Amino acid sequence: MINEYKGLVRTRDDGSELINYDDAAFPSYIYDGYVYSGCTWEKVPHFHKDIELLSVHSSCMGYSVNGTNIFLEKGDTIFVNSDQLHYSYATPPREGRYVIAVMHPRILCANYAVEAKAVLPVISNKKVPFIHFRNGDRDAARMQELVLFLAKQAYGNEFLITKTFFEIWEIIMTRVNETGEFSQDDIINQDVHNEVLKAMMNYVDKNYMNNITLNEVASAGGVSRSLCNTIFNKYTQMTPIEYIMHFRTRKVADLLQSGDMPMSEIAEMTGFSNASYMAETFKKFYKFSPREYKKTMQSQ
Repeated sequence: MINEYKGLVRTRDDGSELINYDDAAFPSYIYDGYVYSGCTWEKVPHFHKDIELLSVHSSCMGYSVNGTNIFLEKGDTIFVNSDQLHYSYATPPREGRYVIAVMHPRILCANYAVEAKAVLPVISNKKVPFIHFRNGDRDAARMQELVLFLAKQAYGNEFLITKTFFEIWEIIMTRVNETGEFSQDDIINQDVHNEVLKAMMNYVDKNYMNNITLNEVASAGGVSRSLCNTIFNKYTQMTPIEYIMHFRTRKVADLLQSGDMPMSEIAEMTGFSNASYMAETFKKFYKFSPREYKKTMQSQ
């Protein structure tokens, strides 16, 4: 893991997330984490080629995949398939605690036959953007046991991670073969809007420091202003303008953690007209002023 990128969302040219793997030579990221209302990693829509597993071991939390909100209770595990738009969010007043494992499918691809017969049929299956293993359901207890094992016993041991990933994948394959939840119309609409939103998100990522207009964001996705609003509301629960402001404040948080730049300079770098407006917007999302947030992070 590259420590200076810890907690930051970095993206590739296509807008997909560049995962900060625990070891650059082995594509997995495993973390025992938490989410609370107003934290800087809450409600951050992103996507990546890696698959994601998240298992809640204390309290509860929410998860959104392609605009579908899923309530996760203690004992629940969610599998998020490759290339799906997703994010976590808190369900106040409680703090959700979980283990997350983000792993590239190539860990499983010992040879082409395994990739063709066991991996590609899952990650290319448009009917399965996610699988929710509910506490008490078949396989749910075993899924949580395996995900927690990744964090508690297998962490740092590439052989044990690979072995456990194969066990997890066998359960996922069984569920995928049984699935039939999404209609063809749902899949087509979802695919189209996913790609449009990814293009618009990528435009914001590359231009957030400038004065972005709604017309420009909509144009990046090749849609009208009205459809732009509809898509952002459906998939992110934010308007396009709110998304831009939220994105900018996350960049502010990154800069507050990484150095001692003056607030006026941070405001200029992140697209805010002045430090006062930056502070007002930052506090709206994170309940702290930028200065208070910086002090809190330094004390931690």
